[in-house]
Amino acid sequence: MRYVRSILAATALGAGLLGAAQAQTTLRYAVGFPTGAAPESARIYAEAVKKYTDNSVNLKVYDLSLLNLAEMSSGLGKGLADIGYVLTQYTPAEFPHLNMASELSMLLALQNVPGDKAGLAFGGAMAEFVMFHCPECNADFAKQGQVYTGTGGSSPYMLLCTKPMRTLADLKGARLRSGGAAWARWARQVGATPVSMPGNEIFEAMKQKVVECSIQSAPELSGLNLKEVTTDITPEVPGGVFSGATTNMNIDVWRKLTEAQRRGMLRAGAVMGAQVTYRYHAYAKRDVDQVVAKGAKVHKADAELVKASRAAIEADIPNIAATYTKQHNVKRADELVAAMRPLVTKWVKLVEPVENADALADLYWNEVYSKVDVKVHGMR
Repeated sequence: MRYVRSILAATALGAGLLGAAQAQTTLRYAVGFPTGAAPESARIYAEAVKKYTDNSVNLKVYDLSLLNLAEMSSGLGKGLADIGYVLTQYTPAEFPHLNMASELSMLLALQNVPGDKAGLAFGGAMAEFVMFHCPECNADFAKQGQVYTGTGGSSPYMLLCTKPMRTLADLKGARLRSGGAAWARWARQVGATPVSMPGNEIFEAMKQKVVECSIQSAPELSGLNLKEVTTDITPEVPGGVFSGATTNMNIDVWRKLTEAQRRGMLRAGAVMGAQVTYRYHAYAKRDVDQVVAKGAKVHKADAELVKASRAAIEADIPNIAATYTKQHNVKRADELVAAMRPLVTKWVKLVEPVENADALADLYWNEVYSKVDVKVHGMR
């Protein structure tokens, strides 16, 4: 009998261990950047996922080997990755509602928000907008087989160039790579020619002089290796920040998680959004200093160019809703823009006392992510 009880106990223990092993899930997180703020933040995100899911979910981070930035959205929806850093501006027809809200980041340039706070504020505003004010945004993601679980904001966009760009005359006819519609329209308004291409192609385009500048945040000097081709920088224009869906999940993977795991993924998503956002603004000065040390020049935009830039932004913002209604058939464009604008102002104030990424993650969690109903979000 003692022998039988020992066998039964060993069998039960083995079954328990097998159950525990089966309960653990390993997910693939495709980032799409070779180096820089996003991949470095992804490592911290992976640790946060383990922590906030009680070690029931582990991540394997793929910087560039699984999906590149242009492939990210379709690859994530097809299940080639379980989580992806989705830059929605790359596929404007798929994510019109989120992209419309993203274009309101140009408000930051008009409000004279300090460069080290701009992305922090917009990341919070965008998360609150998507989670609580834009069911259409979540429907767009669902159509692509994705669930939104976090976002961040870059440092302000500037001109990273292969020649000096100080005046309107310098910009006239210049080919500027633009990563979003708002910056493309800005380029046209100041007499330049916008060029659209994925982030992974910018280095070669600048090297081959296909474009004279990239409208980009400074940390991409290292993140996309643009430090090797950038010789001139104009920081004052155009402004605005980029907000990507930093931790979108494949919808089938999300729905297989328990409620506790989904809540943990949102908590970790707040960490990722805060980490990448804070690193972007911390790395901006570092990367500019590095390219200057290698011989690049930082130019001050002249008064005429600054005035023209602000005028272009002021003229464009009232037309954003109409543009998206016409081009992408957005039904509630005016209502959505009206909902987003006060959130930008609100979050500019909320991030004023924030001094590190941990404090930013707590702010994002307390104000937004902790209030999301995981029984509903991404489940229908």
